[in-house]
Amino acid sequence: MDRRLWYIKNAAIFSWLEEEELENLAMRSEMTSCKRNTRLFFAEEPSDNIYLVKEGRIKLLRANAGGREMILDILGPGEIFGELALVDEEFRSHSAEAIDDAMVCIISRGDFEDILQRHPEMTLRVLKLIGLRCRELEMRLEDLVFQPLAGRLALGLLWQAQRHGVTEADGGIRIPLTQTDLANLIGASREAVAEQLKEMRVLGLIKTSYRSIRLTDLEGLKKFFAKISIGSATI
Repeated sequence: MDRRLWYIKNAAIFSWLEEEELENLAMRSEMTSCKRNTRLFFAEEPSDNIYLVKEGRIKLLRANAGGREMILDILGPGEIFGELALVDEEFRSHSAEAIDDAMVCIISRGDFEDILQRHPEMTLRVLKLIGLRCRELEMRLEDLVFQPLAGRLALGLLWQAQRHGVTEADGGIRIPLTQTDLANLIGASREAVAEQLKEMRVLGLIKTSYRSIRLTDLEGLKKFFAKISIGSATI
């Protein structure tokens, strides 16, 4: 089976398509591999493609005038991005960069729109996806405003453990994320994040290593968040 077809068939968003349409979409799509730190697109570039993550992880980010970056989301296999092209986004509002060596499928906006015209139920799925991501951004904005650094960090670790964590033999959960990316995810400096992680290590909640953070006491981290939280976020 063509690798493009295999990945498309295993993406939930395309589950509505018949075999012939899946094969046609695979033939018209482009599969590309990229090294870690490769930018797939930059802010202000034309918004003309939709992307499907096949392997690895992709981060969506924005930078201010001073060059400081904030991560909007981190996506893994089976997830799509660039979908705002389907709602008349003319130019990208953010950038996309590979966190790991990754593989993505690139589908033109025109081809994707053809599918949506034939399958209105997929249009609803895309709209729900856009709405969900907007809601997640709103909740994270609330955290940035109302949560202290320790709360934002604990919540960020729990969120990433749920989405991208790797459970190891002893029950620990490894999160393959650098301290810099974690800082950009929660809107803090790397130095402040490193200091707070040190405190969490002392409490026995985590361990840190090269390009990853390991949760050694998940329940303890949840209790830690509940204790210091001043907001109403839930996991």
